[in-house]
Amino acid sequence: VGEWFILAPKVINMLKRLREVRASNLVFVVLAPIIIWLLVTSRNYGSALKAVLGIEDQPLILLSMFILCSLYWILGFLGAYYILSATKLNESTKNVALKRTRALSCFVVQSISGILIINLEGIDTYLVSVVVNELDPRTSDYVIVSDNLFILDETYRLKLIEFAHHAFNWLISLSVLCIAWSILPKTLHSSGSGKAITFVILAFNFCLAFYVIMVAHAGFAVGLMVTLRAAFFAYIAASLLGLIWAMMSRLKPSKLASKIFFMTGAVLLLISIWQFNAPKQQVILIGDLEGRVGIISGTPQNISDAIRYGDFQEEPPEKPYKIRSLATVEQALDLYQKGSITAVLVPAKYKNEGIHIWRTNYLPTVKKTIAISCLSFGVLLLLLAAIGALIQAHPLVVFSDFFVDTIRGVPMLVIILYVGLPLSGALKSASAGYIDLQMMTRGVLAIAIGYSAYMAEIFRAGIEAVPKGQIEAARSLGLREFQITRIIIIPQAIAIVLPALGNEFIAMLKDTSLVSILSVRDLTQRMREFQAQSFLAFEPFNSAALIYVILTLLAASGVKALSNMVGKGKEH
Repeated sequence: VGEWFILAPKVINMLKRLREVRASNLVFVVLAPIIIWLLVTSRNYGSALKAVLGIEDQPLILLSMFILCSLYWILGFLGAYYILSATKLNESTKNVALKRTRALSCFVVQSISGILIINLEGIDTYLVSVVVNELDPRTSDYVIVSDNLFILDETYRLKLIEFAHHAFNWLISLSVLCIAWSILPKTLHSSGSGKAITFVILAFNFCLAFYVIMVAHAGFAVGLMVTLRAAFFAYIAASLLGLIWAMMSRLKPSKLASKIFFMTGAVLLLISIWQFNAPKQQVILIGDLEGRVGIISGTPQNISDAIRYGDFQEEPPEKPYKIRSLATVEQALDLYQKGSITAVLVPAKYKNEGIHIWRTNYLPTVKKTIAISCLSFGVLLLLLAAIGALIQAHPLVVFSDFFVDTIRGVPMLVIILYVGLPLSGALKSASAGYIDLQMMTRGVLAIAIGYSAYMAEIFRAGIEAVPKGQIEAARSLGLREFQITRIIIIPQAIAIVLPALGNEFIAMLKDTSLVSILSVRDLTQRMREFQAQSFLAFEPFNSAALIYVILTLLAASGVKALSNMVGKGKEH
């Protein structure tokens, strides 16, 4: 009986905690042994799960080196942070001494972990794995594809390891200097130059910690990390964009803003007209159309298509003419004289090089891009100004409503394809190849743009739920609109809509699978690759589904825990 009275409160507390757990989590915990038994006893599930997760050779070594490198940079960041926080004027002597001790401890442990990293053989494996997964084998000469595996060129691998070891030796020396810097008097840290040095140390460690944790792809679980990072970056970008659209909708009508939009739009239209009326470049097609036709790189697509399909002729050919793209005019004329091509499209000044077939002119690519861009933005600004004046609203309110309603009407897959292929290609052409986004970046931007419309509506509902009396009280105290928004509106709005924001993260985590259509090697893409190689269906698809279920359950549990914390904070 005595033992029962001792155990009863513990059992009751345990039952209370179980009641607070999500029902779906309890079901999954009960079924977990069965799932694990099925995975272990099946011959193909292990390889399927390994392929879908993106687990390479020596995963434990890669994971341990990832943790050590992350810890190294995080310790440096924390050490610099403690030094900066110890320079505050209102800090007591006891707090200052405590923070300086913490900073010294962080830098000492960072130096020890750096020495440990440089003396472990696993650092070479980790660096090679990061570089191999970072480079694109289609464009890089340093990555070799062998038996569907990406291998780093041996010469480049040795140079990389040698450079990395030298760099780590310098970094360890920097950590030792940081130890000395943390011991120096507070007066030196509090000076302007001292704060600047500490801030540089903090920013340097933060950037490298961010790269290791959020950017570098090590082979302990590449597919899983790609999915998680895509969801994280897309969620942050969608939240920022959604908050911007929601804040735009709160702008009051402004005659000055309407005038600025109208004048800017008119100026852009004038620039567009000026560019459209610029001198055009004349070109001629010389030779005959019996063989290939040479087209100089940079020729507009409509001119190339007109030649390919014979639109300049009264009777177009039954089959399109064969086109060969060439880099320069000199190369084209040289191949034309050698007979490798039978016709070539060249500037009009080369009219004596052969028999004329067709003459036309076109606007140079740069001028055409400027003209179309100015025309598009000019018309948009004038339209926003006109509609804003008609309905007595700020032009940015009109733009926000138009963007949200338009994006919500387009399927996410269409947005990803549009942003990932034609829009990114047009951006690359307009920038002469300087802006060439990676497929991962394109997919993240597309998801962020698509979900920002839904996030805007969530933030708008939260903003409208903030009591108006608090806003009026803040104005009566003399706070500016920016201060009211930052201090009063946004914190309360986020707390109100936190469950909805969590649901959007879960939905976004699942929709990251759509970026596989752009050949981003996330969980879904690796699942499809394994299925195509092994001709197995159930194993890779079940493995991917199981991973997504686990991720969403963890995310849902985290959202619930965060909501409970915020709710308890409100009660207090």
